[in-house]
Amino acid sequence: MLKNKLFAKGYIVWAMMCALMLSACDMGENDNVQQGSDVEVVLKDENQEEPDTDEDDDEEEDDVLQKPAEELRIDVRAVVVGDCTGIGMAPIMGWGEKDKNHEKYTLTVKTTADEAAQELRGGNADIAILPLTKAIEMYSENKDVVVLATNTFNNIYIATLDSNITEKSNLSGQTIAYCSDNSLTAGVAQKIIASCGATAQAVDSNETIRAGLVDGSIQLAVVPEPYITLAKMDNDNVEMGPDVAAIWSESNECDIISSVLVARSDFIDRNRDSIEYIVDDFRQSVNTVIHGVPKTLDWSAEFNIVTDKSLAVSSMKNCNYTFMSGGEMRGAIKKFLRTNKDVISEDMTDNGFYFAD
Repeated sequence: MLKNKLFAKGYIVWAMMCALMLSACDMGENDNVQQGSDVEVVLKDENQEEPDTDEDDDEEEDDVLQKPAEELRIDVRAVVVGDCTGIGMAPIMGWGEKDKNHEKYTLTVKTTADEAAQELRGGNADIAILPLTKAIEMYSENKDVVVLATNTFNNIYIATLDSNITEKSNLSGQTIAYCSDNSLTAGVAQKIIASCGATAQAVDSNETIRAGLVDGSIQLAVVPEPYITLAKMDNDNVEMGPDVAAIWSESNECDIISSVLVARSDFIDRNRDSIEYIVDDFRQSVNTVIHGVPKTLDWSAEFNIVTDKSLAVSSMKNCNYTFMSGGEMRGAIKKFLRTNKDVISEDMTDNGFYFAD
């Protein structure tokens, strides 16, 4: 099966090369990005516009590579949390309705990361989008998951009810709430708060922070999406304060990696020749979200990932979906973890944690 699948892949590459040569004379300066590139360009501030939800846009289908022969395709059971991280899987599911993916997918949506992880542990799912912290927790327990790709970066924000707090210097002496759940996000929040000369206020959950921002009992917080958007939907006075990513980069030469695509180790062992196809389906999916393709909103609602269109639009703008795989992914995650040794000990992961063949 491996030989046949690799043959099919070789045919696809040959066909793509032919198509590229035929169209080379028409390509502009920005048209030379290879379909097989491991790293996608993150949506930049200058084009972080809301998707045109009135546009009937099927352009995303043109980006999906030719799938293998039918007899070589496998069924893949995916699970995500019904929040902004799960939107990374929405285009894959949408394309599946027209049989455009390399492989064939079904999706389960759960309320929490713990529930999604349990689907993997119980053998009810093959792949999942999880917070990086949860993926590390699962690997450190039984080495039963492997990271295939990244999904979201730098989606942590400072929420404020004071419109005058626009710069890092405005935070000095302030009290800033954060969720003290022993996650990597909590570790980042503590470092951000300390670097601003502020006092950290530990809170039991991000939902408590959201509620506090709504009723005014919390004036400042470091909180990930979608909680800042959820708070703003109930209180128009909630605003984004100083840029967390910019503050983080002052003393850390790495990105904040929030969520990743993982697969069960035994699933990889049984389907190793299919993993690169799954990773490429996910690359196409995340790339579609990055570029704000309007159809993503419909798919997100259709598959019960994020059914509120306003929340989905904010997620597509603010969650900084970023695809990396292979050695690039491994290097980025290792670099991030080295800055958080006080939260994640080095012996919790090794090279087996990464699918970087």
